[in-house]
Amino acid sequence: MNVFLKPEIAKNYDAYYNTTTGKKVNEIEEKLITEFLNEIPKSEMLELGCGTGHWTNIFVNHGFNVTAADISDEMLKLAKLKNIEAEFIKADSQNIPFPDNSFSAVSSITMLEFVNDQDKVINEIYRVLKPGGWLILGCLNKLSELGKNKENDATFKDAKFLLKDDLEEKLRLFGNPQIKSGIFFSPTFEILDNNSKKENTEPAFIAAAVQKTK
Repeated sequence: MNVFLKPEIAKNYDAYYNTTTGKKVNEIEEKLITEFLNEIPKSEMLELGCGTGHWTNIFVNHGFNVTAADISDEMLKLAKLKNIEAEFIKADSQNIPFPDNSFSAVSSITMLEFVNDQDKVINEIYRVLKPGGWLILGCLNKLSELGKNKENDATFKDAKFLLKDDLEEKLRLFGNPQIKSGIFFSPTFEILDNNSKKENTEPAFIAAAVQKTK
């Protein structure tokens, strides 16, 4: 079962962003994703796994006309309460309810980790993305401290974190992916800066952008 279908998870989801760590994590993630958003045309965007609308609001504020989809009724209920200027729909990312070549941009932030079939989602995104359109992804790194300790976390224990090389390989279906990464955790989950992290510390968050050229 997708953990985000549970009402208690949905209710507590936004609370994380109000913690000290959550605010810092969000700042880094938003910076990485925004670097990609600034380089692509503002257009019709499909956001998959929109959750409570946290990223939906960011995408709207960057000028995109967003259709935001999630499979969780509880998440969508909270998202709609925020009065974000976006269309919210219930949909499964493994069976996207839109025709081929429907959107000029597709986004998904930390959703792939929680689906049953990641490759099916990637193929569905390819199908609905217009030629020349852009896919923006944010994923969690299997080799990071977060990934190595996910069994101890109720939210992440059943998630399928990704390896950077595997993500790049999946995205080559579209074209030549661009990858950025950040958020370095210590073994005690303190956020490290570039001066305090060890040379082999793996980032927790992988941001990717790829244009559909194939």
